[in-house]
Amino acid sequence: MAKMKVDIVDGPIDLGKPGKPKYRTVHKDGKVVKLRVVDADSPNFGAEFLASFKASVRKAREENRAIKAKD
Repeated sequence: MAKMKVDIVDGPIDLGKPGKPKYRTVHKDGKVVKLRVVDADSPNFGAEFLASFKASVRKAREENRAIKAKD
């Protein structure tokens, strides 16, 4: 049986800083969509994934505010 090492961490985990975001442009339903690309083999994957998630949430909130302002 393989042995596993478990580290107990007290406090937040430091993910490091994400690198410069990379984007890919795709066409969906006749619209041009800009996608943020995250490399799964990156040593800073956690930080890049978190930055990508935050950017997606920020964009969704801006769109929701714009819809609410129209009403």
